[in-house]
Amino acid sequence: MAKKTKSAHPATKVVHASVHPLDHEGMANIPVYHTSTVMKANLDDYRNGRGTYDYGRVGTPTSVATETAVADLYRMDDCVATPSGLSAICLGISGVLKAGDHALFPDSMYGSGRRFIDKVLPQMGVHVGIYDPCLTAGELKLLFTENTRLLYLESPGSLTFEMQDIPALTQLAHQHDCLVAIDNTWGTALYFDATRHDMDIVIEAGTKYISGHSDVSMGFVISNGDTATSIRNYARNTGICVAPDEHYLAMRGMRTMAIRLRQSEENGLALAQWLEQQPEVIQMLHPALPSHPGHHHWQRDFTGSCGLFGFVIDPDIPVTAIDAMADGLDWFGIGASWGGHESLISQGNFKRTITDIPQGSLLRIYAGLEDKTDLLNDLQAGFDRMRGANS
Repeated sequence: MAKKTKSAHPATKVVHASVHPLDHEGMANIPVYHTSTVMKANLDDYRNGRGTYDYGRVGTPTSVATETAVADLYRMDDCVATPSGLSAICLGISGVLKAGDHALFPDSMYGSGRRFIDKVLPQMGVHVGIYDPCLTAGELKLLFTENTRLLYLESPGSLTFEMQDIPALTQLAHQHDCLVAIDNTWGTALYFDATRHDMDIVIEAGTKYISGHSDVSMGFVISNGDTATSIRNYARNTGICVAPDEHYLAMRGMRTMAIRLRQSEENGLALAQWLEQQPEVIQMLHPALPSHPGHHHWQRDFTGSCGLFGFVIDPDIPVTAIDAMADGLDWFGIGASWGGHESLISQGNFKRTITDIPQGSLLRIYAGLEDKTDLLNDLQAGFDRMRGANS
């Protein structure tokens, strides 16, 4: 089997990425290398660092295969795997900032990442600016300083799903010689082309759609050129690494990523469209719905939507009635994370400092891989319970 080129569609790439059986005695999958020590033929080789690999923490054929596959998927130079999505956020930010730099982050940033920029970056001497994710480029321009080094994007925003004007904000940042990083976990490489949109740094939680089975904690930082060198060196200097079995599970999950994402998208849209018709739902937070205020940005910049979205229930509905709806669901687990095989429901718990929080109870749904009819029937029964508890 010949080695693959990079010209295929993303859905083909995820099936064949880093598959080189003849490099491994014909094995269909990359072997899992469990090792810390890498042996050298002699002391002179050891002394001069000869050989492809030096130490298990720094890299093995297993980790290189995963990182190469993700980098190829994004058509970018390098990818560093990290132990979680949060650690990928931290690496992508810390790897390019230094004391005295200024960085801008949206108010809708993922909560754990927000905690990092609020509590850790100031200790590093980095000046943090928070901006409304819905600002235009002209409005955001007023927040730039001569020391602004990084503009961070997250579109859609965490929990509240605001869509940002990615092309305009990216152009603004580059005009100021500023790097642009994006958390692309919602869009993935299949539905948002980060290279076409001139991203310098892409962050994706491999915990979600790449691994896809709720059994892996992992993250990826993808970048180009000198930025990639800085991030790779920072990761090596701080000991960031991922266990070999996690790499294997991520690679296995990647093979079915395209079909899982399509099923999750279809289920998510069906659930969102049904919820939008319910009188108790006062706001839908799904960018692929025409009613979403950022729908035009999604339509222009994305080629699909994942199964994660939110909705707001009328503030007059008591919590006890909402609990009756959610607690009795058969096919929706109650828990954090998403991107796995099973559907989930949870309640928003987030921090905002300069933007408004939706009035009412914000619930988040992740649509998994179940039959959508079962999911819809489950939600219908849940809303019937909510109405009964509120009567």
